Amino acid sequence: MTVQSLEIDSDLRLRVVDIVNEELELEDGELTEDGHFIEDYDSDSLTLITVVSRIEKELGHVLPKEELESLTTLRVLLAAVAGCAARNA
Repeated sequence: MTVQSLEIDSDLRLRVVDIVNEELELEDGELTEDGHFIEDYDSDSLTLITVVSRIEKELGHVLPKEELESLTTLRVLLAAVAGCAARNA
């Protein structure tokens, strides 16, 4: 997946960041846009599936299954959510 420069609503962005922080058990300020979920934050694929599931359930944005493996950083995840939001608008 190519990271697109789509605008994401600030409230939606905060909600995604909150979900990632909770699931990766990070403190506010630890998460960066380019930090790799698995390599930098000692996460695993099951945790990332939980992140995506919560985004789908709580925020109503269903991420394409073929993109799941590419969701490795917050920047990529936010671009995917922004793409879903744009398609659903």
